[in-house]
Amino acid sequence: MRLFNSLFLFFTVRKKKMEKLKLLKTHGKEEWLRWVIGGSLVILLVLMFPRGKSLQFADMKEGSISTRRIVAPFDFEILKTKEEYQRDREIAAEKVYPIFFRDNSQTGKLIHNLNLFFEKVKKLRKMVLRAPRLKTVLKDSLLQQYPISVVNSLYLEQLIDPGGKVQSKKLKEFQNNIEHIIRDLLAVGVMDANKDQLMNPDRRLIVTEENEEIIHPFSDFYSLKEARGKTVELLNKYYPHDVYFAQVGFGIINFFLRPNLIYDKKTHHQRIEEAKARVPLASGFVKENELIVDKNERITPEIRKKLVSLATKMAEKGMQEGGIKRLFPLIGKFAFVVALLFLLTVFIIIDRPKMLKEIKSILLLSLIILLISIFTFLIHRLDASEYLVPSVLGAVLLATVFDERFGYVGTAILSVLVGALWGNEFNLMAVSFFVGVVGVITIRRVRNRSQLIQAILYLVGAYVFAITFMGFLRFLPFREIVKQWSYGALNGLFTPIVAYGILPLIESVFDITTDFSLLELSNLNHPLLKRLSVEAPGTYHHSIIVGNLSEAAAQAIGANSLLARVGSYYHDVGKMEKAEYFVENQMDGKNPHEKLTPRMSALILMNHVKRGAELADKYKLPSPIKDIILQHHGTTVMSFFYHKAVEKNGTENISEENYRYPGPKPQSKEAAIVMLADAVEAAARSLKEPTHSRLKGLIEELVDERFQKGELDESPLTLRDLERIKESFLQILAGIFHARVEYPEREEQKSVAKQMDQKNGLSSD
Repeated sequence: MRLFNSLFLFFTVRKKKMEKLKLLKTHGKEEWLRWVIGGSLVILLVLMFPRGKSLQFADMKEGSISTRRIVAPFDFEILKTKEEYQRDREIAAEKVYPIFFRDNSQTGKLIHNLNLFFEKVKKLRKMVLRAPRLKTVLKDSLLQQYPISVVNSLYLEQLIDPGGKVQSKKLKEFQNNIEHIIRDLLAVGVMDANKDQLMNPDRRLIVTEENEEIIHPFSDFYSLKEARGKTVELLNKYYPHDVYFAQVGFGIINFFLRPNLIYDKKTHHQRIEEAKARVPLASGFVKENELIVDKNERITPEIRKKLVSLATKMAEKGMQEGGIKRLFPLIGKFAFVVALLFLLTVFIIIDRPKMLKEIKSILLLSLIILLISIFTFLIHRLDASEYLVPSVLGAVLLATVFDERFGYVGTAILSVLVGALWGNEFNLMAVSFFVGVVGVITIRRVRNRSQLIQAILYLVGAYVFAITFMGFLRFLPFREIVKQWSYGALNGLFTPIVAYGILPLIESVFDITTDFSLLELSNLNHPLLKRLSVEAPGTYHHSIIVGNLSEAAAQAIGANSLLARVGSYYHDVGKMEKAEYFVENQMDGKNPHEKLTPRMSALILMNHVKRGAELADKYKLPSPIKDIILQHHGTTVMSFFYHKAVEKNGTENISEENYRYPGPKPQSKEAAIVMLADAVEAAARSLKEPTHSRLKGLIEELVDERFQKGELDESPLTLRDLERIKESFLQILAGIFHARVEYPEREEQKSVAKQMDQKNGLSSD
């Protein structure tokens, strides 16, 4: 026996050492992963910073007053603004004349095809002469080969009828007139492009013919539409009194006519790009020692251009210089990113220290920051509007995935970051911060589709408002401000939709529970809750009331009220297996515990926690709900059965640990609230006369008891939180039990400790 005990002790100690070593290795691995994630994020963000940008003079915006005198330290060019440069490129593109080349072979082809048509007509006329009854059939065969459009198909039938209106002499004359009209049109030139679509203020074009380029006005040539109009004019000249030949002739010419001035789109676009490339980046020049702005002088748009140009030139000079100075910009960017992420880390350490131990949370946070940064980088490279930068999407995701406070901090961090990535753009930073705060406020209130639409409207309105007042600050013309509205509205429209759409993916990949998944679980038609309502109706009713208590308490202290309510709905699902052993389900008054030993009764009560966790896994409930199921009793003792066992066997033979729930103690505010609400609701039902003072005393006693026994030591609840929780519990219970005023002659309430003994053995707890 002694040998067995020694071996058992040896392997137990060895197992503990191995577990400790494994824990240290895991901790070391997680620490290494944190550094890898953080370092990779810093490097990627630094690489996305635009080159040639400087923070120099970033505080000196249009309309502000200069606080210092600035003189040019060297000669430099005044760079155009992005808008000016783009406008000059567009003007240069418009001045490039469209290019056409004349296809001289087109005339011969068209005349050849026209002659083939009339030869066909002459053959059909001979056939009609031999068999007049085939006239209609032959006309249809002509239309099948030459689908010529005329007002009346009988006109073509008359054309192939030698005994009709069109005699052979007139047919020959008709053919010659049509040929002359086509030759005249092609001699002038018929363009294959619409003149209105050729953007050229001079209304001129270039015609290439025999390797020679000649500039002509648009009016020298016909478009297809103009050629058809000219055709009508010439036919009316040849046949002023004969509608038949005029209409048939128009149909034939319209069918055969083809443009002979072909638009050379490739060469035209190539010359446009060359013209754009020749547009200078500078619009002026500043000489060394020239005054740029004096102290106390208002900064105009022209002065601002000079300051930006000077800052850019100074950055370029720094990059061109050798030695350590070349690394200064890179060091500055690196220090900026590290400082920004350091502030975020300090907030996490102070407000959410447990998050640092969660690799998935750190990875998700890094991916959100990186995703928004990549979009900013790409939109900037594509030279699109800065209001398309989805910084608000990042803020909304952070608020939804973590919490509202984290969303506000994330908004500030992301706003500064995207402003820096855009080239130290204060305007983008200000708009992103303003709209981001609005997004965090509105998205946390989304509980259904109508509220999602409201969030979209709020964000669109916030963008329009922010773009407008920032435009006024920068002295932009109102027309330009209105133009930017569409980009902000588009961003505001898609931000909630995209956020709502990718949340299920984030939840499944990173095992994170958001309010949207909790809303689905709060539906009382959830299969597990429906089972609970049928198999344990008393527990189901108890859970609903606990949910009301928990939700009110969470709202009172600023915790997640939705998580507290949903966790309360599921906290006792483990009771379904042996529902009749819990007093709220004993409808007939029979108590099966009377036939059991105290130890067996305690095991049955303990098992509902374990069974609840198993059901949570089976129904794929999120981790926070499972934690509430495991922690809602903490490590409390089932005192009723413990004292009952002591009475039978004596104190020396009974261990209190055998009657204690396995825990763990509540780790979150929500789990602690559910523990207190569960105990308070069960005890309140045992009061025969639930007056206001008795309810208040009961709540005070129960909450203080949990606090004094250390059950709340591992939760972040404060003493102020506990007072607010007590007040919210009292308000809800007073409404449920319609508590009466207690008069002096009424019997004093029973000891709360005794009620808790009964509760632990016979009630829903």
